[in-house]
Amino acid sequence: MDVLSLVLAVVALAIAILVYRKVGGMADLRKQMDQIASSTDFRGSADSLTAAADALGDKTAEAIGKLEDLVRKEKKEKTPEAEPPSRPKELGRRMPASRKDFQAELNNVFASAQKEAKPFIDVRSGDLHGSVGGYPGRNHRMPLCCGVMKRNMKPGDEIVQQPPSGQGATLIIRFRLPRGRQRL
Repeated sequence: MDVLSLVLAVVALAIAILVYRKVGGMADLRKQMDQIASSTDFRGSADSLTAAADALGDKTAEAIGKLEDLVRKEKKEKTPEAEPPSRPKELGRRMPASRKDFQAELNNVFASAQKEAKPFIDVRSGDLHGSVGGYPGRNHRMPLCCGVMKRNMKPGDEIVQQPPSGQGATLIIRFRLPRGRQRL
């Protein structure tokens, strides 16, 4: 019985290889992928999907923030003595920082550096997030902060330091100045 199973498996593998070769194999697949990747429609779709994903991420963060506020409010009403006496506040923010918050703060950093006529500015993600609020903290938005910084890179800008994951408080990008106003 084991020998029959082995023979059937080998026959099935041989048929699969023949079918794979008949449909073009990897060369045809690579050719099709290159054609798709080079089309302008694909790039436009990728840009619109990125924008939609950012907007969805912001709305999800807002919904999670509201849900957290509700849960904390219910918990506080049930057990008010459970709250630690010296809990740090997040600079009065009720909602987690959004992409627009990080972009606005980065624009401010660029404007300040340009007023001082600096040729470049090194921006550290931990500092940028800290100035927007919510970092360090349980509900930080460091991946979003790093994403905004990386999306603002232009030719001539460079990553000076990057954590292994690519998204962390130690990401440092050197932005060349002057820069135009970035869209929120």
